Amino acid sequence: MRTRLRTKVAAAVVALAAGGVLALFAAAGPAVAFFSGGLFLDVQVESPAALVARGAAVDVPLEVTCNAAPSTGFVEVTVTQRAGSGVAQGTGSTAVGCTGSGQQVRVRVQATGGKAFKQGTAVASAVIFGCTANFSTCGSETDSEAIQIQR
Repeated sequence: MRTRLRTKVAAAVVALAAGGVLALFAAAGPAVAFFSGGLFLDVQVESPAALVARGAAVDVPLEVTCNAAPSTGFVEVTVTQRAGSGVAQGTGSTAVGCTGSGQQVRVRVQATGGKAFKQGTAVASAVIFGCTANFSTCGSETDSEAIQIQR
């Protein structure tokens, strides 16, 4: 009986350790799964974002790297911010030229739902989509960060 219990405990410990090692290395870099298909996508949300038209929108800075063909990727950004007892939220998007090098992009996110953005902390989430020239490999990468919104 004790041997069986020890075996089960040992198996559980090994499984947890293996899962932890896998999780540690699986998140080691962006777009790892797409390397074999020749596609590289990466997006990073940066701070601060700029308040536009008294909170009707914010311009969110991103660093984008992609080699998608025919040299265009698509970026979408969502910003969420506490606004009094409610939430200000919006989404914006743009096409980006994929050069294989990192480039700075600003995406305008318009507030929806009746609440305006304000100066302070918000959460911005970005996703980039792209495909290889023959569409044999398509993918997306995401980033989500707490950002500061400034005038």
